[in-house]
Amino acid sequence: MVAVVAAVLVLAASILIARWWRDSPTGAAFVAEFPGAVAPPPGTPEGFPAWLSWTHFLNGFFLLFIVSSALHLRSKARPIAFVTRRNRLPRTANPPKRLGLHTWWHLVVVVLWIATGLVYVALLLVSGHWARIVPTEWSVVPNAISAGVQYLSLDWPAHTSWAYYNSLQVLFYGATVFVAAPLALATGLRLSPVWPERWMRNHGPLSDAWARQTHSLVLWFYLAFTVVHVGLVLLTGARRNLNAMYLGIDDGESWLGAVVFAGSVIVMAVAWVLLRPHAQVAIAERVADVRRMPVAPR
Repeated sequence: MVAVVAAVLVLAASILIARWWRDSPTGAAFVAEFPGAVAPPPGTPEGFPAWLSWTHFLNGFFLLFIVSSALHLRSKARPIAFVTRRNRLPRTANPPKRLGLHTWWHLVVVVLWIATGLVYVALLLVSGHWARIVPTEWSVVPNAISAGVQYLSLDWPAHTSWAYYNSLQVLFYGATVFVAAPLALATGLRLSPVWPERWMRNHGPLSDAWARQTHSLVLWFYLAFTVVHVGLVLLTGARRNLNAMYLGIDDGESWLGAVVFAGSVIVMAVAWVLLRPHAQVAIAERVADVRRMPVAPR
């Protein structure tokens, strides 16, 4: 509770400072010189193709279960079952390790998330849409600062997302795709059962402590990014943003994108209810050897 109150007070103070600085001659001149966005290179495609909408939804869908299973692992709660992979495909010289249900489920959804990410990145590079989220000149930095001040002052930057993102979005979207995701994958592999023992170290980037701390930081980054991202989508022209992201149209009047968005949220909520640990055990039993644990006495 104290942390929540402190966060609200810090946010309120930040808004007041941003509003004061923006109204000052120095701040006004800075925003005038750096309005908050830099146009991408000529020929960069506009809009949101269908593959972007689908991979965006699937990324959020799998991320929901990645985070939930990660929080189960952090709580160190006793799993209701243990799962052992059947040594068939791929067949390994050493016998498969037994995994707690939460660890097994975490690895399953991570594999699906990675597959979605690889498709997304491949299409991003082939289509040329990569230029929308990768900085191509240094002026992105002061423009990102300007955009941040404009957001904090509650006077939003110009909405140009159909053609190109503002500079703050470019930095965060690019970092999420090309920095946070690979870092999550690398540290997750280090902590997974498939990591060779000969590559483990007691100190440095290959140590358990470093990998766990970094993996945890990436987890909290994704949580914070999701909250801010969804909040700004809804606050900075919800209908236009949702129509663009879910329907691929530049329309600020139609409610159809909002309906599709609501439907996607319902799908995720239903999946959340249906894919609880007991359902995960049923899925695991189809592909692996499962040992159910007796119910702990009350």
